[in-house]
Amino acid sequence: MPDPGTPPSGPGPAPAPGGYPGGHPGRYAGPVRILFLDADGTLTDGVIVETPAGDARNFWVRDGLSLLWARHLAVLPVVISGRPSAAVENRMRDLGVECHVNVRNKVEVAERVLAREGARWEECAMLGDDLPDVPLMKRVGWPIAVADAQPEVRAVARTVTARGGGRGAAREVVEMILRHNGTWDQVLRRYEAGE
Repeated sequence: MPDPGTPPSGPGPAPAPGGYPGGHPGRYAGPVRILFLDADGTLTDGVIVETPAGDARNFWVRDGLSLLWARHLAVLPVVISGRPSAAVENRMRDLGVECHVNVRNKVEVAERVLAREGARWEECAMLGDDLPDVPLMKRVGWPIAVADAQPEVRAVARTVTARGGGRGAAREVVEMILRHNGTWDQVLRRYEAGE
């Protein structure tokens, strides 16, 4: 299994200044406009708790904060999950993030988002962890796997995060994308946290 800090296909080119800890953005050098994300195992730790009141999930607060930064800086986060989940819907509603649950074909949903936004596949990134994410990852310009993703998912990723799903992987990816887009400094300035 490759080191989480190296793309599965090998070391590739050296990272750009302020580069990407997990690899390079793939076949598209322009700004990333849309970030597709799976929910369970990507935005959560993959544990599902069923209670009489419904399902429960663990979300990493810094992942949520980073999705707000993405939205503010012209990267549209879109969550597409194969499972129905009130917990996921409630968390994404709280963040103001577009969310599609109980989806059987993630590519079809993504195609509708692209048509609506006037975007191209190469302007998109996808963060996933398991086999249902592979078809969408194969279409985007920047496929990204969480550190604890299945080997088949890591194999199609151009970047593998250092952090696991539900433990900061989304935060890491948003920072990579905003650095790539040249807007990360705006986040740092907002918090008076210059590099």
